[in-house]
Amino acid sequence: MKFEVKGRIILSGSNKEMKKDLENFIEDANKTLLVKGTKDKSEAAKITDWKLEDNIIKIKIKSGRKIRAHDAILRLKNPLSQLLGPKYHIGVRKIKVDECKAIIPRGNPEIEDLPFVASVEVKNDNLIVKFEKLDESELRKHVVDRVIRQATRRKTLTEKIVKAKAGEIVAKSEKRKALFDGDPTEEAIKRGWIKKFPGRGQWFYTPPMAALCRAFESLLIEKVVEPLGFEECLFPKLIPLSIMYKMRYLEGLPEGMYYCSAPKRDPELFKKFKNELIIKKEIPINLLKEGLRDPSYVLAPAQCEPFYEFLSHEVVDKSELPIKFFDRSGWTYRWEAGGAKGLDRVHEFQRIEMVWLGTPEDVEKIRDKTVELSQKLADKLELEWYTEVGDDPFYLEGREFEERNLEFPEIPKYEMKLKGKEDVAVVSANVHGTHFVDGFSIREAHNDRIWTGCTGLGVTRWVYGFLSQKGFEYENWPKLIKNRIKKTKVPKLLTWP
Repeated sequence: MKFEVKGRIILSGSNKEMKKDLENFIEDANKTLLVKGTKDKSEAAKITDWKLEDNIIKIKIKSGRKIRAHDAILRLKNPLSQLLGPKYHIGVRKIKVDECKAIIPRGNPEIEDLPFVASVEVKNDNLIVKFEKLDESELRKHVVDRVIRQATRRKTLTEKIVKAKAGEIVAKSEKRKALFDGDPTEEAIKRGWIKKFPGRGQWFYTPPMAALCRAFESLLIEKVVEPLGFEECLFPKLIPLSIMYKMRYLEGLPEGMYYCSAPKRDPELFKKFKNELIIKKEIPINLLKEGLRDPSYVLAPAQCEPFYEFLSHEVVDKSELPIKFFDRSGWTYRWEAGGAKGLDRVHEFQRIEMVWLGTPEDVEKIRDKTVELSQKLADKLELEWYTEVGDDPFYLEGREFEERNLEFPEIPKYEMKLKGKEDVAVVSANVHGTHFVDGFSIREAHNDRIWTGCTGLGVTRWVYGFLSQKGFEYENWPKLIKNRIKKTKVPKLLTWP
């Protein structure tokens, strides 16, 4: 990979006497400043030409991959100011790049529409990217490197296998007038339906919100889950890391889970912990860390994990298929990092998880039926919705290749969303192909092909989407919901709500 830059360093003043100092500076920079960070000179940057015109230094830089030319010109700013300031009382005001070119071996040409890209050309197996004029702030934001990353990015496994365009809308409802135009989270706080919990991305749901959640849960089970013949199970929520490894989740999204550690058997250490806690009146975190074993579990981030372990190394007969289970027994946990906000993006949420094993044809039919029934329910509730091709099947997320000879569906994921100021996904319907069948060594007795699928019905997200459109006034709600809500009361405290 090679880079070429033509730029201008604009000074605060001019002085003809400084030309000799600049010659020495540039000669030295080519030997030190612009090679710092690499032992290979072919990967470093070099000033190949320069000219002083009044208060402007016109400069050309060529480089390899390590010390890139567009970064090299920034490296010159502070040392130049330190050279010219004390002696000539001149500083560096601006840096401008008039021409920037990147030569990338076997790059991806589908980047011509990206910001800052002026032209893209393929020549002798190289991708030649020319950039628009860049100022110093854009250089410091690394816009060139971001474009280069896209040009050199390998297609993810999701992009390779999905036949439809991610985000393509495959079904939608009629337009409906929203009865509420506020923020559901703020309104729920004001009414005392929820209260912020100290943990990040967590809420305390008081009786009115809990009643609405239970109403939606029963409605989803009655209208979506039971008509498809799913049987209820109670899935564990503390999942051993070995299961997450077999799911390949640790490769895809290791940063999206809560990890759990068991305590060591060390009474003396915990005695010290308790004594320090009593005396200092603060939690001695470092001592607590010493008393914990290495993480060996995660809190369930997908909710379907136990199903695959239940079938692991088992043999099934085609005549008994499909096997269809569902779980509604607790919270699902995900670490959203900086993405947590309000009621729609939380770290723990209520969900009904439907998961099944069957022939490829049955698995896809069941997935499609879960979406269809969810859409019909939304219509009965007079909610505006749309269904699109998902762009992030959780079991493929983050991986660029697959070394196993697996089968995948043409469309791994559909996502149904309720409209609002911010649309919210309420249904995630996935077909995994043989991904989990292979990972958990599940076999059909006659070696017939079997796949798995899962659909998550986000109860708390259905509630959020419902409130976004229908608001908080009971009389505006459809009978289908009103008939399932029992009368509740928010306790009035002197200081809350």
